[in-house]
Amino acid sequence: MSELRELLDIAVRAADAAGAALKSHRAEWGVVAAEYGREVKIDADQRAEALILTALKEAAPFPVISEEAGWVNSGDRAGYVWAVDPLDGSVNYLRGYPHCAVSIALLSQQTPVLGVVNCFVLGERFSGIVGEGAWLWAQPIAVSAIDAPASGILQTGVPARAGEETMARFESRLRTWRKVRMIGSAASALAYVAAGRAEAYRESGSMIWDVAAGCALTRAAGGDFHIAGGSLDAPLEVAAWNKKVPMPD
Repeated sequence: MSELRELLDIAVRAADAAGAALKSHRAEWGVVAAEYGREVKIDADQRAEALILTALKEAAPFPVISEEAGWVNSGDRAGYVWAVDPLDGSVNYLRGYPHCAVSIALLSQQTPVLGVVNCFVLGERFSGIVGEGAWLWAQPIAVSAIDAPASGILQTGVPARAGEETMARFESRLRTWRKVRMIGSAASALAYVAAGRAEAYRESGSMIWDVAAGCALTRAAGGDFHIAGGSLDAPLEVAAWNKKVPMPD
C-alpha cells in the first residue's frame, strides 16, 4: 500500500468517527456556543474537532490547520499538513438541513493531494487521492462531461461580508450558468463537482479547511482546481471545475 493510501485510510477513519458522533449526538451537540454576525459556532464543531485531532495525532502527527483550533502541532509546514473542518455547514446542522460534512484533507507543499468529505446526514462518504482516483464509498466517481456553462451547474456561496463587486460577479454567474446552487457547505459542494453532480465551484473568501478536501476530490476525479491567496490561514479565492467547462471566474 502506498503512503498516500495509508494516510487516506487514517483520514477516512477519523472522518467516519466524527461523522457518526455528530449524527448520534445532534440533540445535545446542536447548541449555539457563539455568534459572529452571520457566522455561528456550535458545541458540535469543537467536539468533532477534538475527536479528529486526537486520531490524527496518534496515527500521523503532521501539522494541522483546523477551523476551530487554528494551527496544531509543530513541524515543517512546507511538507505534509492536515486541513480539517470538523463540521462544514454548522448552521445547516443546527437547523436540520442535510448538507453538512466532516472534511479532512492532506496537503503536500501547500497543495491538496487527498481528501475525505463525509456527508454523514445523507450517508455519503467521498474520498480520493490525486493521481489515483476518487470514490463514493467504494464506487469510483468522475467529473461530468458537460462542457458549456449554459448547460451546467455552478456551486457557489456569498461571503458574509460581500460587497458590491462580489454581488456583481454573483449576478453575472446567474446569467452564465444554467443553475447556480448555494447549499451552505463548501466541502459538500465540491464533492458534488467530483461526483459529476455539478460542473464547477467558485467562491471568494473561503478558508483552506473549507475547500482542501473537496479540491483534492475534484482533481482526483478528473477535474482541476485553482487556489489563490497569501497563506494557508488567510481567505482564499477558490475555483474547481470538471476541465470541460472554462474555469469559473
